[in-house]
Amino acid sequence: MSAFAEVSFAAGAHLFEAGQAADKLYIIKQGSVELLDSRSGQIFATLSAGQPFGEQAVLSGGVRSATARAKEDTVCMELTATGLQQVLEKENEMSRIVFRALLLQLYMANQLRHKG
Repeated sequence: MSAFAEVSFAAGAHLFEAGQAADKLYIIKQGSVELLDSRSGQIFATLSAGQPFGEQAVLSGGVRSATARAKEDTVCMELTATGLQQVLEKENEMSRIVFRALLLQLYMANQLRHKG
């Protein structure tokens, strides 16, 4: 049984908002999602099928730094923070260390992008 659940969003629906606690990550199965800057509200990325999003805040146990909005009717695979933690606990310690280091690099790159 997969830890992912399939969820659908109508065009224009918000999957999450900047400032909310991060409790889920997503992989787009069909459709597209726009990520909006928390300060300006402007779109800074458009994601399509196969692309993940929301993982950074979930992995760091933080809050959302952007708002995610369905650009069109969209289907995603959703994984809760608890489900992700269970998956990661099955991996060895070295994998977790490398994964956390990569997450830190991603976080720093996102912070620079938002300041630009």
